[in-house]
Amino acid sequence: MSDDTNPSGDSRRSVMKKGALAATALAVGTGATATTTAAQEEDGEVVVSGHDYYPDTDFDVLAEFESGTRDDILESDNLEGEFDDVGDWDVYAVSFDVGSGGILGYFMVDEGDADISAGDTGSMTGTASFRNAEANLLEVDVTTEAAEDDPEDDEADAEDDEADNDESEDDEEA
Repeated sequence: MSDDTNPSGDSRRSVMKKGALAATALAVGTGATATTTAAQEEDGEVVVSGHDYYPDTDFDVLAEFESGTRDDILESDNLEGEFDDVGDWDVYAVSFDVGSGGILGYFMVDEGDADISAGDTGSMTGTASFRNAEANLLEVDVTTEAAEDDPEDDEADAEDDEADNDESEDDEEA
């Protein structure tokens, strides 16, 4: 066979090479994404009331309580003296994925024990230890995943910042 009788042979090989290259790139990209996702998971320890302990159940972190509410919770009668310096603790409202509507609860986090923010998701392990049996407080390991950054929010924030800068420049010129 001569080259003239099979003109599509080269283009066919070229398409196959490009297809193989694209498949390899996709596989590498998928692996990198999986690595990035795994790196976003955080392990830590929280303190939770026995009433708010749902082992091996997913939860959503709804909000961090303001300092006044945090202090009220940590200094309540049944927890008095349990937390040495309440300023070192954060208290979060969480929704546990139990039943059709979920169950609201909260947990307490010592500053260095877990990296948690509103919008995060996670789960508690099935193993807990008593921090204070009389106060029904448990120490539980959790795994959390940071909330994904919403690009629309970033765009809106950038537009707000730009508008603020324009206003401040106008004020300086006046």
